[in-house]
Amino acid sequence: MISMNKLYATRRQRQFMMLLKYWRLVFNDHFVIALFFLFGALAYGYSEWLPSLGPNLWWSRWLLAIWFVLLAQVGRLATLVKRPDPVFLLPQVETIDAYLKRAYRYSLLMGEIITIAGTCIAMPFALATMKLSSAEIAAIFLAAMVAKDDWLFTARKSIAMKWSKQHRRSRLEYWANPGVVAVVTWLLNPLAGLVVALILDVAMRAYYRNLMIDWKAAVKMEEDRMYSVYRFFNLFTDVPSVQGNVKRRRWATGLIKFLSNDSHPWSYLYARGFIRNTDISGIVIRLTLVAMVLAFLVPVQWLNTALSLLLIYLISTQMMPLYDQYDSNVFTHLYPVAFRQRISDFQGLLTRVTIVEALLITIASVGYDLDWRRMLINLVLGAVEVAFLTHFYFKIRMKKLSEEF
Repeated sequence: MISMNKLYATRRQRQFMMLLKYWRLVFNDHFVIALFFLFGALAYGYSEWLPSLGPNLWWSRWLLAIWFVLLAQVGRLATLVKRPDPVFLLPQVETIDAYLKRAYRYSLLMGEIITIAGTCIAMPFALATMKLSSAEIAAIFLAAMVAKDDWLFTARKSIAMKWSKQHRRSRLEYWANPGVVAVVTWLLNPLAGLVVALILDVAMRAYYRNLMIDWKAAVKMEEDRMYSVYRFFNLFTDVPSVQGNVKRRRWATGLIKFLSNDSHPWSYLYARGFIRNTDISGIVIRLTLVAMVLAFLVPVQWLNTALSLLLIYLISTQMMPLYDQYDSNVFTHLYPVAFRQRISDFQGLLTRVTIVEALLITIASVGYDLDWRRMLINLVLGAVEVAFLTHFYFKIRMKKLSEEF
């Protein structure tokens, strides 16, 4: 007879090693540097925003309640159940509770760490807008942790034979239970919120008993959880477990027309390749969004301008691999198009994408303090940088790439 505790520990270790392989690909040097600047800018903007808040804001308590409801949704029940388990573990169905208890304790530990971190992030805002005693602060942390325990128990209940078909009921409990706790905690009193959280948690466990596992529901829940993890990794690298669906995206037709010239085949080829190649277009879009957040949150004039110009250059360079993407395909060289025209077509695509990217970053640089002067300075310097990059720098790089090829 296999030990259920040992089985879960082995699976958890194997999953960790598998995830570590993807973490190394995702959190590379460039992405870590980008995250460092992003979190630094967010922390700096958060610290600068708090002193501007006054006490007893009518919306602050509602915002905190919404934050705590959303925080409870982060961190799912990790059962690590696999498709063959209903067959191979069926003889040990009486001891599967030990396996699920181990999975619940591990999920609760990870979920509580996230809950405590999220509560720590919200506490400076809460203390800036209301008066809280030490007992009330402790009650807020405990209420959030108990609400997370109640949320995970709802997930455990949803894979039980008796309750697995009641999806609407489970979805309602996922949001209603932490919602009630959050409203009582922030709109009435944190101590009352802790009492309500404890009552809900005890009542859930008293009402939902004899939770015999529904294997089909458990397998589906775990597959959905891992699919969401794989989808995150698939934003940065190819994940075999995530297979895309082939379908027409009508919105891309107008975008291709904007990025290309109808009378130039290489221009159309580059524009279509840019849209279809999610590795290149995806990283350009994601980095542009990160750059917009940084430009919006950094209030210091010189630092904001320097970051904006640097990010415009870094994002534009991500498109260079697209230039020689079709060199290995002999059929593309059968086009009766001059080599200079090919360079000109790629230069046109670079210009259009860089202008859009620079314009979005520049608009975001107006910041939460609405500094129009800073935005105009970034607009002028960004226009000069775009002209230099597209007409001189990238043209030289394309010629070097052509000589190497």
